[in-house]
Amino acid sequence: MSAPATTAVEGQEGTNEHIKISIKLPTLAHSHHHHAKKSNNKKNELLFQFNKDAKVETIINVLAFTEQTKYLTNIQLRWNDKILNEEDTIFDVINGKVSDMVHLSIEVKPYTARDSLKHLLTVRDFIGFASETSDGLSEFAVSTGSKFTELPLGEIRVPTAEEEEQKDEAAEDKEVKKNVFKVSDEEKDNFAKVVHEIFESSKKTTINQVLTADSNVVTPCVRSLTLSAYNPVPVFYKSQGHLFYLQVVTLEGETFHVTATQSGFYINKSTSTKFDPSERLSEEHNNESKIFYSLYDLLASHSKKFVSHVETFEKKLAGMESVSYVKPVSTFLHKPWLVTPPTNPPDFFRLQLDSQNVSVETNFNDQFQAIRDLPTNSLMERIEFERLQTKIIHEFSVEAIKGAMSIFNDNLPPLNPESPTNEQIFLSGHIFYSFVTSIKDNGINEDAARAISNHDLKTINLLNRVNLNDVRYVLTTIVDFAGRRLLAQTPVPGLLDSMGTQVEKDPETGEETLKDLNNDVMVKYGLDEEEGKILFDADFDAALGKEFAKIFHLKKHQVSNGKDGENVDIWFSSKSRGIVGFDKRKYILDLANTYPLDINFVKENYDNVADTKRYPHRQTLMRPELVEKWWNAQVEKNKDLTMDAAYDGNMFSYNPDAFVVDGVEDPTVEEISTYLTKEVLPGVVADYIQNNVNIPYNGEHLVDTLHKNGINLRYLGKFIELVQTELSKQVAQHTEKLKTVAEGNIEYENWEKEYLVKIEKLIAERQAKINKLIQEGKEVPKELTEDLKLNDDEIRKPTDEQPIVVAKDELTTLINIAELEIITRSLKHVLRSYSKDLPVLMVPSLIAFVLNLLFGEKYNDSPVAEEIDNFHPIKSFSFHKLTRTTLLEAISKESYLRFRYELPTDWISKYSESPFIAIRSLSYKIGIQLVNKQYFFTTESFETFKQSQDKKIRNKLVAPLNTFSVKDLTIIPRVKTSEFSSLVGQDFWTQGTLTIQEAPKDALTLFAQAITVMEEVSSILHPSVAEKYLSVSTVYNQLGLTSEAVAFCRKACKIYERVCGVDSFEMLRALTNLAMLETSNKSPYNAAVVYKRLIETLQSFNLSTLHHPSMTSIYSNIEQLSLGVENIKLSMAVLKHLCDLIVSFEGKESLAYAFTESRLGNLYVTVKDFRSALQHIAVTEPIFSKELGTNHVTTAQSRQWINGLTNVVNDMQKQLNQTQAAVNAKSNAPAKKHKNKKDEPNAELADKSVDELLNFIEGDQKSSGSSKGKKGKKGGKHGKK
Repeated sequence: MSAPATTAVEGQEGTNEHIKISIKLPTLAHSHHHHAKKSNNKKNELLFQFNKDAKVETIINVLAFTEQTKYLTNIQLRWNDKILNEEDTIFDVINGKVSDMVHLSIEVKPYTARDSLKHLLTVRDFIGFASETSDGLSEFAVSTGSKFTELPLGEIRVPTAEEEEQKDEAAEDKEVKKNVFKVSDEEKDNFAKVVHEIFESSKKTTINQVLTADSNVVTPCVRSLTLSAYNPVPVFYKSQGHLFYLQVVTLEGETFHVTATQSGFYINKSTSTKFDPSERLSEEHNNESKIFYSLYDLLASHSKKFVSHVETFEKKLAGMESVSYVKPVSTFLHKPWLVTPPTNPPDFFRLQLDSQNVSVETNFNDQFQAIRDLPTNSLMERIEFERLQTKIIHEFSVEAIKGAMSIFNDNLPPLNPESPTNEQIFLSGHIFYSFVTSIKDNGINEDAARAISNHDLKTINLLNRVNLNDVRYVLTTIVDFAGRRLLAQTPVPGLLDSMGTQVEKDPETGEETLKDLNNDVMVKYGLDEEEGKILFDADFDAALGKEFAKIFHLKKHQVSNGKDGENVDIWFSSKSRGIVGFDKRKYILDLANTYPLDINFVKENYDNVADTKRYPHRQTLMRPELVEKWWNAQVEKNKDLTMDAAYDGNMFSYNPDAFVVDGVEDPTVEEISTYLTKEVLPGVVADYIQNNVNIPYNGEHLVDTLHKNGINLRYLGKFIELVQTELSKQVAQHTEKLKTVAEGNIEYENWEKEYLVKIEKLIAERQAKINKLIQEGKEVPKELTEDLKLNDDEIRKPTDEQPIVVAKDELTTLINIAELEIITRSLKHVLRSYSKDLPVLMVPSLIAFVLNLLFGEKYNDSPVAEEIDNFHPIKSFSFHKLTRTTLLEAISKESYLRFRYELPTDWISKYSESPFIAIRSLSYKIGIQLVNKQYFFTTESFETFKQSQDKKIRNKLVAPLNTFSVKDLTIIPRVKTSEFSSLVGQDFWTQGTLTIQEAPKDALTLFAQAITVMEEVSSILHPSVAEKYLSVSTVYNQLGLTSEAVAFCRKACKIYERVCGVDSFEMLRALTNLAMLETSNKSPYNAAVVYKRLIETLQSFNLSTLHHPSMTSIYSNIEQLSLGVENIKLSMAVLKHLCDLIVSFEGKESLAYAFTESRLGNLYVTVKDFRSALQHIAVTEPIFSKELGTNHVTTAQSRQWINGLTNVVNDMQKQLNQTQAAVNAKSNAPAKKHKNKKDEPNAELADKSVDELLNFIEGDQKSSGSSKGKKGKKGGKHGKK
């Protein structure tokens, strides 16, 4: 899967042509041969194979990560006498002449200051200065290392050829033990050990332990490698070729200085107090000059510990998958909400790098638009286009975040300093910044402005997925920090440029003034705010109608151009703009209103609604996923219509101005709005009820499902209402069923009594006849001695009706998770209202104060907001007046206004016992990272902690004033970036999906190509790549390739953990799949290890608060694993834990509890503990009778079970009494030694029927009875009904 994309996808073009390439390595003076032993090539050359369409640049990129050449950063390739251009393809280089081998050679180039700095950065990265936890956000937020690598997973089990043959035989042989694992005794013992650890960890695991990761994998191989204090190079030495100076501190503790020159690096004579950049010659080497082309070679020749540390470091990395430590290229690492503050070792270079202009300032718009102009005719061109687009989008996001944080921290001057803060605009690094705030002139409040920015970004994300060249758009990133929002965009070329000024003279006064000249870059199409007109341009109109309108299903519509009163026909919203930039490209801006208004919601919750009840804004547009879902549904309704024909004809389009502009209406928009509430939202609820969709692990999981179905979060209240309606319906049906069952039980009991009376009467009548015949001396007829012939129609056979079970766990979980999402989102809005006008320094005080009010009441019921410094007295800010009561009221108010949901009056009590569920959700929404430490929510918890400490520490402990302090948290930015995923990769994936049934092998090849392309475009460390690995693991498992499936799923887990988080729903979902795959792969130990991680993560949040069913499912699976390793006693222990869990959720009267107790009783039978079996089975009969009916087959079996076990226990007691009597009678006789035979539990019996189990018991009783003496007493049969 990690092969170059050039070799993975060439088959799709039908050429399948590779070119073998030999690359000769350069001979360098003083080269350190640390890696020579890794190469067996005596000719000092490397061999590769590339697609003929691969660029020379691709070869150089491969060499940058090849062991023998990765430290050669300043090279060029030569073929014969020609220096190769990096943009040329291999096929062009050899002039189309295919040969068996193309021989290239590497030539090193003299360094420039920029090249040398690049080399320094590369060496630092490779020798451990590039931590795996660093990314484009590391300056503002903390990432943590991987925990998945800590799991003690065994090797992936690969079935032997013999097992593969047995698999086919097992499919035909019904007697084969399907659920028993053929594993070693060692694995069985290890499995049992892990399960017992699960029992312990489920009680003791804390959230602190779950979110604590080991120290970084990547560690430096020298103590320090920085630019020297003697930089910049003095004028005198610049002419001698000096580029800069370095200072190195080795692991041995030696400090020396290095001079970087055009020809390489050498150790100079400088010290910390004396500057002398001339070469330091060594008598050990006969005063020979030693200039190293590679800085790595210099360090290796001077420090033995450096060499050994590099070897150890590389061995450690070789033992891990690269996905566990590589740095992200096109995404950000996950930023956990609970973190251990980094140690931050000293490294001046981090600060020095910013002052060294290593890279030229990027004009992001120029680069982005140039990439959009690249040809995409061949497959390789498409992949290169996608890779470059992904790269520039991510680089823009990184720079946008840095610029935004400078603005938030008042480090970047605005272009209009005289304006109010929220109206200030900024320009830095070719990125334009503006605050997202209310626009009084247009009647747009801040909530609407935020919604507009979200919708604008959604439109851009959709445009990223299509290769649209007729019209262009700008890169966009949204940064939220401390209650404020900045919109970062690339400006349209020329739009912000000044055209200069001219002097104008007032004819009356003669006063001269300077006036700005009008900019030639103006609105050509759509809204011109300055003129108050809607403009039309034929070229722009044609460009929009070609593809843009079809992509968004927009209808050309008539609008008034404002002042002139004339009407014009345009494609997009009358609030959007079309501008032709200086580069002559057509740009479209302000695309928020591209989507239709949710008019039904507006009519119900905004228009003509009182201010106190009105939704906060009218910018309630529908999501693009919903529009697409509706459009597809319309096409499918027309059987004679194809998707392509509907698209080309722009059918089922809507007017984006409908119900937005006064007097403009469109029934299509109303239809889409109705479709959302009447079909899509109820459909999602139905999918949850019917188990078509997994119950969400947390709020993010629920939100992800709703968004994928096109449902806005303003419908969370409606979602809860629908789920509650279903729950009430099921409860009512269950209540009615219980009533019907109770009536049926009475009726059955009456029938049973009457029927017994009838039978007794028949028996008496027959006996009277027999007696009479005997008295008369007559022969008794045969029919009077046979069994009674009863009328089958009169006998009531046991019923087998399906019970009505209330899906309480699932539905209650949905309600609780949706409610928690509403609460934390409402609290986010409350916090934002207080924090948006605060100095950044004061926001932690606000958040700590609010957390103490909500969750620290039992520790300190009167918390006070913390002072920060003398410049910001708390009493000058309104939030210090908050009380717990007013805070809860504010949250409830936001809950109703934004989600149309009235919170229960006691909602906070639910989360007081498990506060971290809510705190986690809130932290991700507003951008908080808490210190990973123990927090005290009650005074008792602090006292317990205090008493657990050593006496010396205990005496020094001082109780904190509150649960949370400003020192416990930091504020981090929350970023919404442009999204892009490979369309080429998706095309391959779609082809694979379509061919999986007919040609599985071809489909797997296509899936592999899809993933390879995605890795090439986005790198392996990306959520979309993880999603594909997870999906392909399922496909492989379905095809019986289980070991491969496990490998893919493990890789998905590693990616998800780093980019989504150890406690994310993506990670939990992947772990659940992995546990199932490990089970399918007959690796019970590995499955148990994964289940342990799952339980620790889920239990640490105390998900029982939300009634989440995942824990019961996991324990059920572990019980099956225990049976699989034939450990009955362990299986019983698991079932006991499961019973406790069910009781905590549903009490002791549920069917789930009864079935679990019944299964536990069955297991006790297998170990011949009949008394315990009877105790567990006995509790089931009343439950079955109540829920299913007295005459239900399950209830009848339970009664039969109880009767049979009762007889067995009574017989055992009789035998025990007889034995005891015999012992007492022979108490004086000499004792004989008997070798006791230990009864082994029989795992095969765990899944047997009641009749089979009773036969087993009776058979055992007979065998034990026949062994006593020669007479062989028969064991009596147990009565059965």
